[in-house]
Amino acid sequence: MPKGLELIDGTPTKTYIAGYSMAGLFALYALYNCDVFERAACMSSSFWFPDFKEYVESHQMKRIPEKLYFSLGDKESKTKHQILKTVQDNTEAIVKHLREQNIDVTFEMNEGNHFKDIDWRIARGIAEICG
Repeated sequence: MPKGLELIDGTPTKTYIAGYSMAGLFALYALYNCDVFERAACMSSSFWFPDFKEYVESHQMKRIPEKLYFSLGDKESKTKHQILKTVQDNTEAIVKHLREQNIDVTFEMNEGNHFKDIDWRIARGIAEICG
């Protein structure tokens, strides 16, 4: 991203990042590894990924974001897969941890599972961080 910004004719007024599923996890991870983004949206994020919650709790972001948005489907944790079942608990723990740092975090539960209303959920997340 920093290299990409060098190629732009002019300077962007805002830099946001958004992702769905694993891309949502990487959107949050990006805040820990570069100081480019002011806001991030992570929809149906894969915060079940092994040790990601512990990573968030033990590292500092390069830049404290103005706003974060997270969302999950209310049935995403209803899987038989033991690791995937942790997505809601991990997301809620990460939200709590970030709010304790006085970061503006919105967390919403959406109806359905990981595959329901993906386009709407992505649009909602982007609207939340752009508003």
